[in-house]
Amino acid sequence: MSKPTLTEADLTTIAERVPALDPFPTRPWNRERLLAAVLDLYLKAKTNADREAFQRALGAIQVLDALIRLRARDDE
Repeated sequence: MSKPTLTEADLTTIAERVPALDPFPTRPWNRERLLAAVLDLYLKAKTNADREAFQRALGAIQVLDALIRLRARDDE
């Protein structure tokens, strides 16, 4: 029995429902673009709130990465 895989549409839907990612581009799903926007926040952060928002967003991306790895297709 094969395990289900996540599509780009699935990842977009999940990312759109994560409050920590609200200020960032999540539609359509593009991890590189999302990560670049989060890293830009880090570089421009001036307050503790900015740094905390960066940490929350980075954590959300790490969770999405774990889901992708969990549901990645085994081609071997």
